[in-house]
Amino acid sequence: MTRFSLGLLAGMVAVAAPWVSDPAPAQVTFYKDVLPILQNKCQGCHRPGQLAPISFMTYRETRPWAEAMRTVVQSRKMPPWPATVANISLPGHRVLTQHEIDTIVRWADQGALEGDPKDAPQPLFPDEWTLAVKR
Repeated sequence: MTRFSLGLLAGMVAVAAPWVSDPAPAQVTFYKDVLPILQNKCQGCHRPGQLAPISFMTYRETRPWAEAMRTVVQSRKMPPWPATVANISLPGHRVLTQHEIDTIVRWADQGALEGDPKDAPQPLFPDEWTLAVKR
């Protein structure tokens, strides 16, 4: 190759490098990213009056546990699901997907940010249960 060609190639690589490199991981927030996982996989037990001793219903309740959550989901100690059947989906199946684990880990690693409460999904477990009774 000629010097001109090598110089041109080097210049193209330098210009393209910022677009080829891995982008910074997206910011993970409680309301937008973590709360939907908690609602679907954790709050069945992690809410007042249920089996788990810690409530994950609100950001204020959950935030102090971010580091511990990272540890237990990475080790797959939580959610506790003793079955080891692969490629099966059962009703009430509480195993976290790798994407869900990665989301919780990134949330903890990024400082367990709250985010915008407007991003929160509708609660699955309202504060008070009511039954509509028709007479």
